Amino acid sequence: MDIHIWYTLLSALVGGVMGARGRLGEIRSIEMLHKRFESFPEAFAKTLSPQRISSRPVPQDSEAATKMYASIFSPFWNEIIKSLREEDYISNREMDLLMMPSNCGTLRLVQWPLFLLTSKIMLANDYASDCKDSQKELWHRISKDEYMAYAVKECYYSAERILKSIVDGEGKLWVERLFQYLNESIERDSLLVTINLKKLQLVQSRLTGLTGLLIRDETADRKAGVTKALRELYEVVTHEFLAPNLREEFDTWQLLLRARNDGRLFSNILWPNDLEMKEQVKRLHLLLTVKDSAANIPKNLEAQRRLQFFTNSLFMDMPEAKPVSEMIPFCVFTPYYSETVLYSMSELCVDNEDGISILFYLQKIFPDEWANFLERIGRGESSEEDFKESPSDTLELRFWVSYRGQTLARTVRGMMYYRRALMLQSYLEKRYLGGIEDGYSALEYIDTQGYQLSPDARAQADLKFTYVVSCQIYGQQKQRKAPEAADIALLLQEMRPFGLLSYMKRMVYRVMGKL
Repeated sequence: MDIHIWYTLLSALVGGVMGARGRLGEIRSIEMLHKRFESFPEAFAKTLSPQRISSRPVPQDSEAATKMYASIFSPFWNEIIKSLREEDYISNREMDLLMMPSNCGTLRLVQWPLFLLTSKIMLANDYASDCKDSQKELWHRISKDEYMAYAVKECYYSAERILKSIVDGEGKLWVERLFQYLNESIERDSLLVTINLKKLQLVQSRLTGLTGLLIRDETADRKAGVTKALRELYEVVTHEFLAPNLREEFDTWQLLLRARNDGRLFSNILWPNDLEMKEQVKRLHLLLTVKDSAANIPKNLEAQRRLQFFTNSLFMDMPEAKPVSEMIPFCVFTPYYSETVLYSMSELCVDNEDGISILFYLQKIFPDEWANFLERIGRGESSEEDFKESPSDTLELRFWVSYRGQTLARTVRGMMYYRRALMLQSYLEKRYLGGIEDGYSALEYIDTQGYQLSPDARAQADLKFTYVVSCQIYGQQKQRKAPEAADIALLLQEMRPFGLLSYMKRMVYRVMGKL
């Protein structure tokens, strides 16, 4: 008995030491994930990304190096976030806050996901309004929170870039000179003399109104609204925000004065239509408006668990990942006999002896996922009868319930994530290796929009991963037109042409790539 006690204590001690040395459980909570996020890109590039990616020349400048690591990490992180949205673990708003910019644009800093930066601008405004010290003291106070410093920098640089891109003529000259004065004041540590910090929140409100219009589609009325918002911003900045000497200089600038009197100032709006600029406008708007704390983002416990599991793996002691072309092929085999594959609408809506249907039960067990599902398909609160009016929504509902109530559907979806991961890795390897030499710009070869349609990526994944669902009596089910056969065919459409179906028919083993 004593030996067993000592063995238990010793094994716990040795296991704890080995786990600590292997850095298991490095990220133990969502709060720690927030705090350690800045270290994830470099850890990913040096540990999990292929050697040919992580061995790229690292810039000497630390910020440039972090930006390079972030550009490698962001496509993989964003695919994880997209998969969480596809499974309805997060809402559209949470996805916007969790997505990470590509960091391949011309902005002069690293852009982190917005859930790390939310409410930071409001706090920085409070610091600025109460500031009675020098510029250095104010910045030192802001920089104690690294993400607050990132938020302030990004807000400043984004506002400068957006304003310069949407105006021309005299309006653009005003924007350029304004930021020239501000940049010079920052360099001379005299910003507090150049501007009135107590009016900073007023400037923010005007800028928020402007971005609120720009994130929408272009119309004549909205262009007129943007012109009005820019003129209001001009009045606030020139006559309340800037120091009296600069205010007088702008008021006596003849070129600007004539444009104001003639009504030409900000009359021609260049709407941000390219994808990069639209994303930047949307991001700036969220930076300025989201006031909620991001401590509980994502809210869903399963989403938190998956993100913690992924980020934990970045710090584990493991061998370097090989390129997809050098990986050992593997096959996954899932046996199936006659279990329910997908719930039918009649099965979802019928009440049991307690008067509770499967759909009602799952709605109460997963209320947040149900709300996210309705948001994804564009519905409000809907009854079972409402879904029957739309075949596509009915199918989505059947999959939503089956993924939470049936093991085969959930297993098939989970196994196909292997293929998606291999395709993404292969696609990005090709882009990183080819890069500019293959005719891709920096932004294009980081983009992952078309990776699932890439012939090269699909071919590599086909060579390395095979998934077989063994439906033992599928032939009989198909012959007698059983609903299970139709459900299996429907499920395989989700993984076609990637999955294989095997079944017995007249004692002959057949493997079918297509139904």
